[in-house]
Amino acid sequence: MTFKRLWWTIRTALTRGGKRRADYARKQKIYGMVGENVTLQSRTIPIYSELIRIHNNVSVARNVDFCTHDIIHRVLNRMPDSEGFRFREQIGCIEIMDNVFIGSNSVILYGTRIGPNVIIASGSVVTKDCAPNSVYAGCPARKIGTFEDYVSRRRLAEQNNTISTTTHNQALTPEEIRNAWQVFERNHSDA
Repeated sequence: MTFKRLWWTIRTALTRGGKRRADYARKQKIYGMVGENVTLQSRTIPIYSELIRIHNNVSVARNVDFCTHDIIHRVLNRMPDSEGFRFREQIGCIEIMDNVFIGSNSVILYGTRIGPNVIIASGSVVTKDCAPNSVYAGCPARKIGTFEDYVSRRRLAEQNNTISTTTHNQALTPEEIRNAWQVFERNHSDA
């Protein structure tokens, strides 16, 4: 790890709040691009972060791993039959367009573009481009729905109080706690 990347990682880890981390990354030009209204919950800096472009209104949850390279060359170069050929490290770019949410513990591989208006479910592995106006999940990530359907279902769920919500950031009121448990119990009443 270079000293500069180590310093950025320490500063990022100590910066409270995903919006502040994104602002710091933009100011320091850590990534190839960081647009406006970006939230970066992750506290680590990917290797070759300059190969990552993050456009506007993007939220990246915690522990998202951006893989801009591989190290397969190390294995290939140690094989006895490599015949003197020296493989080099493969690198690639990642681009995240406007209005994207990437759920926690997801992996985004190089050579991929996540189109505008896309939701990536937690734990997904993005190995190919994600089409605009879509929801992706799984390993490898596959399209499971449309962005518009998700927005409609979420709006209806909030209006009908079938999901728990809060307007606070990391602090719940006693009423919100009670409501969350009521919704939970209602959804698990058959168990």
